[in-house]
Amino acid sequence: MTGDDRLLADLGAAVTEAARVPESFRAAGRAAFAWRSVDAELATITEPAAALMRGSERVWTLRAGDVTIELEATDDALVGQVAPPGPGSIELTTRDGGTGTAVAAPVDELGWFALRPLPAGLFRLRLTRSIGSPVVTEWLTL
Repeated sequence: MTGDDRLLADLGAAVTEAARVPESFRAAGRAAFAWRSVDAELATITEPAAALMRGSERVWTLRAGDVTIELEATDDALVGQVAPPGPGSIELTTRDGGTGTAVAAPVDELGWFALRPLPAGLFRLRLTRSIGSPVVTEWLTL
């Protein structure tokens, strides 16, 4: 092996070693990500039962501080309104065996939104508006 070949091999080994992320760094990143919504207010269901049944539809009223989210599951969507009204965005997160998938929708100036498709299994909502803290609901199910 020539001096140049040895130098290239040493450089290649150094780059490979530098590219590895220690498990302690990965664990710290996962822990930091878990705290991303610590400042969000938790919206809880205001009715004693988890949901009110109305025909084949389910209706929830969720509150966090002065924010109320009225949510209804129709045949093909979750529709709702936020009070007090105002624009923003709402994100639906599902729990897929430990991983989550998300669907987002805009909230219009009247507070209306629609999320499609209907979630299968557990889900929660995260409301973000330009004023106030984000609001995260407890886990719900259809």
